[in-house]
Amino acid sequence: MADFIEYEGFSLVSLVIPQARLHRCLESVLTQWPYDAVQFDCRGTVTREHWFQAFLPNMNPECEYLQFLIPDHDLSGFMQFCIEVNDLHLPSSGAVFSARCVYYASNTHSLANRRGASSQGLTSKLSPLRLKNNLYAIFALIQFGRTENAIKAAMQAGSHGPIVYFVEGRGIRDRVGWLKITKKPYDEVILVLVEDIDRARVKEALVSASGVNALGGGIIYEMPIDSGLVNLPTSISNKSRLASNEQIIAAVDQLMGNTHWRDNRSLTSLLDKNSSSRQIMDTENNIALCAFIPRKHAEEFLNYVLSIGIPGANVIYTKLFSRENQQQGQVSIQHELAQVRMVLPKASCPHYRAQLQQFAVEQQYSRLTFYQQEVRGVARYQFKPKAKEALKGSMYRGISS
Repeated sequence: MADFIEYEGFSLVSLVIPQARLHRCLESVLTQWPYDAVQFDCRGTVTREHWFQAFLPNMNPECEYLQFLIPDHDLSGFMQFCIEVNDLHLPSSGAVFSARCVYYASNTHSLANRRGASSQGLTSKLSPLRLKNNLYAIFALIQFGRTENAIKAAMQAGSHGPIVYFVEGRGIRDRVGWLKITKKPYDEVILVLVEDIDRARVKEALVSASGVNALGGGIIYEMPIDSGLVNLPTSISNKSRLASNEQIIAAVDQLMGNTHWRDNRSLTSLLDKNSSSRQIMDTENNIALCAFIPRKHAEEFLNYVLSIGIPGANVIYTKLFSRENQQQGQVSIQHELAQVRMVLPKASCPHYRAQLQQFAVEQQYSRLTFYQQEVRGVARYQFKPKAKEALKGSMYRGISS
């Protein structure tokens, strides 16, 4: 069994596109670039700019979520290629963003050979677009059934139409027996890409509407984005209007050259006396540890994750598309993977990671990949035991002595 080889200078590129563009995108990327693609289904959110929208549910167009692990020397060219292939410069076409991996290791030796390979001779029909570097990805893993309220709260706070996908949560529910009766194992993740000026407002709305402060309620955290382009669908305006509100705001941002003209945080702090107490702190003592493993090993791997004391994990079942398995212009599925994500304290992450890698070697797992990404502002349930003085003198059924 091969040991894990560590690499430096890698980033995770995420691409969200409409379902109809999936085949063309995969065919173009796998033909021109030597990198594998991990894909799973998701859905968008679109509202109507009409007075009766409050009485109707949101529309949820089907989308595809693609992930690529790309070395930094190919990062800029690869993202520009994805923008051109998927027409991401157009409104409501999708999004692409990259986040740096602070740690990356795999027991697949073929990755070392791809590090020096890049696509040659690519010609672009578009001039390179300027990507934003002030973006944050807010991930909200919440209970199924509370998603709609959280989505509405985020959009009212100024976000685009959130991206939603299913995950299987493991953690408190597995340790607290009675939660298996009241809580299902399936959760949903709400992904919102926001600029820095909207980050605190949108996250506060998600925390208030999602119920993460309850036992087993989920987790919300932020991830800084190195660069990205967001043109996700948000609303449909009247046919008589040539542009929606989001398109008008984006046009003004481009004309002004920045977003300072719509930054109202100073005014909010003057009008709201309690705003300072609700500010979200940029905690940097947490990190996201992620693993791509073959799906057949997922259950055994997750059981070991909980047995070594990791607070919780969520798993997404994905598909792997590889260039080596492409035949006669048709893309075929090579493997089914499970993407396991764990949010851990920075101090204990190396210890847990070493245990998981050692377990994979002992079980002779192959084609495993571990990577870490920085996260901030983690919000989750915090257990607060009662003081002994509060418990003194209390009796059963609430009858005090």
